[in-house]
Amino acid sequence: MKTIKLIICTFLLFFTFILNCFAKSGYSYLDINIPDVQAKNILLYNVNDNKILYELNSKEKISIASLTKIMTAVVAIESLENLDEVVSVPSGAFYNVAGYAEAGFKVGEHVTIKDLLYGTLLPSGADAAQSLAILTSGSLSSFVEKMNEKASSLGMNSTHYENPVGRDHEQNYSTLSDLAKLLFYALENPVFYEIYTTRQYITLNNLELSSTLVIPSSKYNLNIENIKGSKSGYTKNAGLCLSSIAEFNGVQYLLITAGSHYESGFPNHIVDSLAIYNYFFENFSYQPILKKDEIIHTLEIKDGVFKNYEIKSDEDKSLYMENESELEYIYNGLDSLNYKVKIGDKLGEIAVKNKDTILYTFDVFLNEHVKYKHTKIIMFGILLLLVIVCICFIRKKRKRKEKN
Repeated sequence: MKTIKLIICTFLLFFTFILNCFAKSGYSYLDINIPDVQAKNILLYNVNDNKILYELNSKEKISIASLTKIMTAVVAIESLENLDEVVSVPSGAFYNVAGYAEAGFKVGEHVTIKDLLYGTLLPSGADAAQSLAILTSGSLSSFVEKMNEKASSLGMNSTHYENPVGRDHEQNYSTLSDLAKLLFYALENPVFYEIYTTRQYITLNNLELSSTLVIPSSKYNLNIENIKGSKSGYTKNAGLCLSSIAEFNGVQYLLITAGSHYESGFPNHIVDSLAIYNYFFENFSYQPILKKDEIIHTLEIKDGVFKNYEIKSDEDKSLYMENESELEYIYNGLDSLNYKVKIGDKLGEIAVKNKDTILYTFDVFLNEHVKYKHTKIIMFGILLLLVIVCICFIRKKRKRKEKN
């Protein structure tokens, strides 16, 4: 009885181990400790794979400052038909703008809708954002309704807008997860993408606009060449915020940070973002984990013409992973082949493992004809047996006739 219990326990432990190994599929980056980052909220995507690489408090509802203006621009772009239309800057554009960044427009100036979009996203102008809101919907409140409708349609279920500027308010909040949904959506629009990835722009009335990345990065000698586009923000409640996209070695990234510490104008949000980007630039890349026709495992062929059957990869595959990798290939399946296994039958599965993490799993099948030594003998034996049976049958039939 004790022996049976021991066998059962051993089997259960082994089964649990195998199940855990193969269930833990996909690389996890979330336990990485990136040094010298102050941001309280972080969300980083590998855009190529649409996969989260790193997150910190990404589902926490927070004040989002001028990251609000991403939605302001999206609603305006989708609502206004002619973005090259020349309009007058409305007086309502300057409602409650004291203490907030302005693009530099003046009441009554003639500019294009596109000028106002650039003024909203590049220097984060409250005057430009409120101009767009009034020109789109007639009033700030009506425009905010459209912002919330758009958020709902995008599945931004933890987001609510109270104004188009990003002023601190208990009803103006979001999460980085929701903002990522919005930014992915917005970047699919060619107009938004063009503006978001522009560093400098001159309006119809010769107003020179610069991205909020330009002056701080120049002043503090920050290398932002890999950052292709951005939108920043700051309020007392939100801290310094930055949404951005970057590219390095063929990998596209999307990063949003919030809650970086403000100190005398120093751009901690840019420094934090660069620290996160550079960590992944230096330590991760796409690396081959499988090469087509590479031998991964061999199986014994019982009574085969050849001793072993080689399991090979049928594809070239690369994964985004640590540069310092220790790949291991784990096979789980049949121990050997015999004549009962046919072409197309599943042999088992392969797990590609790096250190303690399963990166990739795939099924393997018998895809080649296997020759066995006894095949001809068996066929000859069957044929001989049939002949003998036929002879016996004929003899019996003759004897019956003779008796009759």
